[in-house]
Amino acid sequence: MLLSGKESKQYLERAKKEGFAVGAFNVFDYMTLEATLSAAEELGVPVMISTWDYYDPAAPEGTGMTQFAAKNFNNFIMQRSKNSTIPVIIHLDHTNSYEGCMRGIQAGAASVMLDASMKPLEENIALTKKVVEAARACGVIVEGEIGHVSGHANSTGAVYTDVESAKAFVEGSGVNMVAVSIGTVHGFYATEPVLNYERINELNKALDVPLVMHGSSGLKPEQFKEAIKNGISKINFGTYTQLVAGAATFEAAKDCGDRIPYGKIIGEGLKAAVEYLKEHMTLFGTKKI
Repeated sequence: MLLSGKESKQYLERAKKEGFAVGAFNVFDYMTLEATLSAAEELGVPVMISTWDYYDPAAPEGTGMTQFAAKNFNNFIMQRSKNSTIPVIIHLDHTNSYEGCMRGIQAGAASVMLDASMKPLEENIALTKKVVEAARACGVIVEGEIGHVSGHANSTGAVYTDVESAKAFVEGSGVNMVAVSIGTVHGFYATEPVLNYERINELNKALDVPLVMHGSSGLKPEQFKEAIKNGISKINFGTYTQLVAGAATFEAAKDCGDRIPYGKIIGEGLKAAVEYLKEHMTLFGTKKI
């Protein structure tokens, strides 16, 4: 079943209050969507489906979709999620424009993220506030970001989110949740990430909205547990799901010799992804509604 923006807000606030996290899993295609929903359904826990701005006409060639493909995929996401046996929050992940957030709302998202973290604080607040005002009128909640989460694997010299800046951002923008920089990075880790648990705790105490951790793929179980213990309520996850599914598909193909049945190898990838995602949903301590 699909959760509304109001219901999503209530559930995320509960996660902050009760000390658990909900997984927000990026879906890139039909298989990653099915793997994520199947895993959550087997466990009976709510899940966030993180989409991209599929309709973005300026998306780089090779990463964007045609408008026809975007419409079909979005329709599948919405219908499959609506028919799910567990509560599903449709969330638009990282878009850096007001227009992108509006596209997400029009596509049916209950939650959208504006990432203006590379802008000066005042500009970040102003643009995020503009999105919040429009989203609120549509019954949609908003995630913002303060303190940029890098896209490159470099755990040294990390810039951790400043507490006072975060307070000013949340109060000035009116966001419902905030992504913070605490030592993780998007994509692959080339070195061991150094998470600042003390800073997570400080931010959690200072802010009255749930904290979001991006760049979570590849972390160790104890790192997830410690981050959640100190105040992380939403965990974005995506890269390693693809790696696990890809490895299982590759191994299945190797066993097939010269004749590789597409359905078999994709099926093996799906099974591997489901088990991997179940492990992490359990690790996050996600509670049922």
